[in-house]
Amino acid sequence: MKKTGKLIIGIVAILLLGVGVQQGLKYHLQGPARPFNALLVSGEKENVDKAKEIYKDNTKYAKDYKYKTVTNKVKMLDEKGEPFISKDGKELTGESKFLLITKDTAKEMLKDQVLRVKKGTEDGSIQTTILESIPNIETDKTIYFGMENKDAKLEINGKNISLEYGSYSWIGYYPSEQGGLIVTDDETYKSIEDKEKDMSLIRFAKGKKDLRNAKDKEEINKKLISTQIIEINYANIEK
Repeated sequence: MKKTGKLIIGIVAILLLGVGVQQGLKYHLQGPARPFNALLVSGEKENVDKAKEIYKDNTKYAKDYKYKTVTNKVKMLDEKGEPFISKDGKELTGESKFLLITKDTAKEMLKDQVLRVKKGTEDGSIQTTILESIPNIETDKTIYFGMENKDAKLEINGKNISLEYGSYSWIGYYPSEQGGLIVTDDETYKSIEDKEKDMSLIRFAKGKKDLRNAKDKEEINKKLISTQIIEINYANIEK
């Protein structure tokens, strides 16, 4: 099997890692205030730099991270592990998306308070709090975040990689539309040939906004619409 930047997932349950975070949650915001004093902007470096330039007059500091994204087609299997067959006799496939970072990047994000963990067990809730620790971060295990799946495994370049469950967590206030989060070692990360992308934390110098306030988000979207960044997320830094 030739070296490729695509992750080939061996079992359909792995779909839970990418889509479970997104489809298992409702994106409406209710309840108590959700203040934020920082943005997370991601995409091509030149576009992320444009976003930082726009906010330079209200930036206490900025912090840069690197990540990769992977989209995979996987076979849809029934409860017996047999592939689903369509009416025209073809095997049905699904699509899963992942956002991958190194363990060093995960440690930095943990320290910077941009990783958040889901509170409670209600599927429709995105109530979160700042993630304070990542189990097995000092081991050689690859860690996945999202809905727990004990049988989760992935295959990279013909090699099976066991996945260790972390927690029902993600980067920023919202689960990323770029995929479920996976944290891996440098060697595994480098073996993935998909183009590396940039993510920057922009900590406001002054002022807080509220995610429940549509005007706050609209203001940010208008400011950044010309940058063509892939995704805008939010963080509340408590230090």
